Amino acid sequence: MIQHMLLTSWSLLSIVFAHPQPEKKGCENPYQDEEIFSALAGTYSLINTTTFRDGKEIPNKGTPYGEHPVGLITYSSSGWMSATITATEPEVRPNLTFPFQPDDSDADWALVGKHSLGYAGPYQVSRELPCPNTTYGQLFHGPLAVANVPSWQGTLQRRNYSVHSTIEGKLLRIGSDRGGGNTAELWWRKVD
Repeated sequence: MIQHMLLTSWSLLSIVFAHPQPEKKGCENPYQDEEIFSALAGTYSLINTTTFRDGKEIPNKGTPYGEHPVGLITYSSSGWMSATITATEPEVRPNLTFPFQPDDSDADWALVGKHSLGYAGPYQVSRELPCPNTTYGQLFHGPLAVANVPSWQGTLQRRNYSVHSTIEGKLLRIGSDRGGGNTAELWWRKVD
C-alpha cells in the first residue's frame, strides 16, 4: 500500500515537474526556485494560529487544533516538506499508545485524528502571485506523498508565505484557504 502511494506520488511529480514553469512577468530580477527553497530551508515550531471565517477572526477554542496547538513544519533546500499540527487539550488527547491496543476505543482514536493534521511531500513555488522571492510569495505543498486526511493524498495545497527577521529569530507566516470562507494564518519560529 505504502509502495503504491509512493509510486503514485512519483508519477504525479513527473507530471508537475515535466512542464516548464510559467514566465515570471514583471520581475526585474526573478528568483530561481532553488534560491527560495534555500531561504525557507529549516524546521519551524508553531507559535500561533488564527482562524477566520468570512474574514472575521473566530476563537481557537472549538477549532480542530484547539487553543494551544503544537506543530512543526520543515522545508528542505531540495524541495521537500513535512508538516504536523495537533491540539494539546487533554479532553481531545486521550492517553493512547502506539501501536493500537485491543482495548483502545475507536472513539478515542477518532478524537486524536479529528484534532491532528500531518502531511508531507514535495513543494514548489507558485508563480500565480507576482515576483515570488525569499521574503514573500506562494507555495504549493504537494502533490502530497503522505497525508493523514485521505482526500489530501496526491493533492496540491496552496500556501502564501512571508519571512520575517526579528530579534527573536526568523519567523515564517503561512496563510491557507480552507474553503467555505475559512482561512487561517499560522506563525512559525525557526528552530534550526
